[in-house]
Amino acid sequence: MTTCHGCRKQISGDSITALGHTWHAGCFRCAGCGRPIGENRFPVHENRPYHAQCYHERFSPRCAGCGQPITGDATTALGKTWHPEHFVCAHCRRPFADRNFCERDGRPYCERDYQELFGRRCAAGKELIGQRRFFEKDDKTYCEDHYWQLFGIRCAIGNEYLKGEYTVNGWGETYCQAHAKGLPTCYSCQRVICDRMTGGGVRYGDGRSMCNRCRRSAIDQATQGQPVLLNVRKALARLGLDIGQVETPLQLADQQELNRRSSKAYSKQPAGMACHTAVTRNGQVIERRVDAILILHGLPQEHFAAIAAHELCHTYLFVNSFPSLEPLVEEGLCELASHLWLMQQKTPEAAFHLKLLEKNDDPIYGEGYRAALRSLGRKPLSSLLAHIRRFGYLPG
Repeated sequence: MTTCHGCRKQISGDSITALGHTWHAGCFRCAGCGRPIGENRFPVHENRPYHAQCYHERFSPRCAGCGQPITGDATTALGKTWHPEHFVCAHCRRPFADRNFCERDGRPYCERDYQELFGRRCAAGKELIGQRRFFEKDDKTYCEDHYWQLFGIRCAIGNEYLKGEYTVNGWGETYCQAHAKGLPTCYSCQRVICDRMTGGGVRYGDGRSMCNRCRRSAIDQATQGQPVLLNVRKALARLGLDIGQVETPLQLADQQELNRRSSKAYSKQPAGMACHTAVTRNGQVIERRVDAILILHGLPQEHFAAIAAHELCHTYLFVNSFPSLEPLVEEGLCELASHLWLMQQKTPEAAFHLKLLEKNDDPIYGEGYRAALRSLGRKPLSSLLAHIRRFGYLPG
């Protein structure tokens, strides 16, 4: 007869065969609760039988949501195991199923609730930024649209917000290089000529381009320019650059004529020219005559006047019998005359042309101007002129 593996007694009636042994039906018991199993299917752990419930109570993972054993499908997330139906958003309590989730402080949130509760909000509109591009300024976060509206700079040519490389001209106007490419530049104000920035412009026969802003005060005829020349002449006389009774007839010229008549190798594209004649007898100068003051046609009044001041200073030196001067000294002194005129005007155009004088890197005109301005800082103009007339150079 067969012996029961549980009680070691003879089996005379019904028996169970399990785990490689034979048992009395009442001796085949659950290793957890000790009660008979009485089932055909049962879980085993370390070769010991269990009721399904006892087995799961002891060995199955527990749901992080309800705390009960997980006997079927499971979800693993945040380092824990969950019944799929218990892995839910910590705010709206809806199961995630196959949806993505976000974690904060060890708790899961659906993407919508996470953004509502913890997402970035625009400091201006208070709307959620979500996955959109954002910017930070002064410890505040802004969506792209509000950031550009509040802090963006618009292209002076295309009017869109500048988001790449851009240029700021001498007037504080900002524009992107892509829009400026291929557009002409105004000869006088150096703005890019376009409808939005300058209202368009024109091209002169000598190749110069002039914007319509500068065209408003452009001097196209000598009769327009002669009163301006006279005003500049009077202003310089009050400062000590007095030409006296000598006539200074004005002629307007184009760039080609000025280039052709220029005798100064260092002056490549002159904007003005003082034409003088010294009448001699027996080797002695008996008369100093001003044939003409030549200035480019079509310049705006402020630019015209600054060039007039420069050429009138050449005339002052000629009429007052100054010795032959080095180009740096003479041109620097004449640029100083332009400076003195512009300083009296107090206009944006005058300020712009003063900046051009300061930034001029020409070794004659730019360096000469800065040397003359330094000398003027040490001596009054009358003393500076007397020193140059006597010695032929700027005082140190």
